[in-house]
Amino acid sequence: MSICELRDATKTYGSGAAAVHALDKVSLAFEPGEFTAISGPSGSGKTTLLNLVGLLDVPTSGSVSITGQAAGGLGSRALARLRAENIGFVFQSFNLVPVLTATENVEMALHLAGTSGDRRKLAQETLAAVGLGEMLKRKPAELSGGQQQRVAVARALVKKPAVVIADEPTANLDSTTGSQILDLMREMNDQRKATFIFSTHDPMVMARARRVIALHDGQVAGDEVREPAADGSGGA
Repeated sequence: MSICELRDATKTYGSGAAAVHALDKVSLAFEPGEFTAISGPSGSGKTTLLNLVGLLDVPTSGSVSITGQAAGGLGSRALARLRAENIGFVFQSFNLVPVLTATENVEMALHLAGTSGDRRKLAQETLAAVGLGEMLKRKPAELSGGQQQRVAVARALVKKPAVVIADEPTANLDSTTGSQILDLMREMNDQRKATFIFSTHDPMVMARARRVIALHDGQVAGDEVREPAADGSGGA
């Protein structure tokens, strides 16, 4: 079963002669363990596609499903629950809460997902897994850009999501730090088998991707599987 599937997904803004098809009848399936880059020029539909996969938006027509559950027809509360339970996010601007420590930022994802048990211990274990075991009590302003992105990766992974969505995760990092973050994500992809889906302009990201999907004018212009997914499924 695909982790995420879009069928004829269309997203239109405006109406009549002014209508813009940000996505136009896109059909894609993402399998467990993928490490996939979505590429394309500005305006090609990358962010719109990620917003649909991440259940941050709904298609104008067509369908989106996550872990076999159709998102169409769900109310905002049900969508939020489905998103919290199944999807982790990594943003180019990190989006950490500045007044919270690294541990508290990661714990917050567990709280929103309704995870029971020792949330603090799980948050600290995940931060240790991304190399921040000595910086648990530091706030974002006390961390470098690369360290903040590691906190963001830990926050995305701590609830063991089916899908991790990363929107230009290396855009605000220097090339050396960006390379380290990508290596970390590949390692987490191999260990935890979560499906990673990136939007990117960065050749370094595309070079590490196991699958590259090219978008142009809201349509799929190419779909290349370079190597098997982390669980051996081979991509879509």
